[in-house]
Amino acid sequence: MISSCGLSDPGCERPENEDRILLDEDLGLFAVADGMGGHASGEVAATMALAAVRHCVQSSRDRLDVTWPFGYNFSLSLDENRLCTAFQLGNRQVWIRSDQAPEHAGMGTTLTAVLIREDRAAVASVGDSRAYLFRGGQLDQLTVDDTWVEAMIRQGTLDRQRAREHPMRSVLTQAAGAREAVEVRTIERPLRDQDLLLLSTDGLHAVVEEEAIRAALASGDSLPPMARRLIEAARASGGPDNVSCILIRYSQSAP
Repeated sequence: MISSCGLSDPGCERPENEDRILLDEDLGLFAVADGMGGHASGEVAATMALAAVRHCVQSSRDRLDVTWPFGYNFSLSLDENRLCTAFQLGNRQVWIRSDQAPEHAGMGTTLTAVLIREDRAAVASVGDSRAYLFRGGQLDQLTVDDTWVEAMIRQGTLDRQRAREHPMRSVLTQAAGAREAVEVRTIERPLRDQDLLLLSTDGLHAVVEEEAIRAALASGDSLPPMARRLIEAARASGGPDNVSCILIRYSQSAP
């Protein structure tokens, strides 16, 4: 059984909200997208990308004649491949729209999704929106940020403490719709009873310390007040960006 709750807020400084969230418990699909681009283009990119992901995941459900237009990676699970295909299709649609509509030129979006089937969760990401697993009081980041500072950290030329204040900390190395093809990062994890998954845009995790996120998830509250607490924490920290989160609780039996 899964239960979920999602909230999105414009934050304290931006008049518009270009974040979009997707919750579909029937499909087991949950996703966040942080759109970018002027004149509401970010909103368009995020909406298009999530619609494409949902359509692809729904179309590949319980079918034996699924096609794989971007190929099938046999080192990944079936659901990881479903998400990879969905992300590539979403990227392609945003890319084409950006190319054909001058008012949307250069638009793009981050994209992070979780697909839960039975007792396993497949996770995919492009950009710097994140997925976390909270289990037994421990918070683990499942995704890797596609940012300039994360690339420098992985190369060993920048430490995480300096990265938090680096002027290029928000510079993305890739986003859906920004180029013709993207590298989709995936991981699949088995789930245990009472595991909690968190999806967030950087309006949350860039301003709220990980320990504060962990404390909110450890509160024992039901999902709606827990989600509100996370949004309020981001706003209390200045809320400089749109902020969105989705919480998903997995249980082995009906509540």
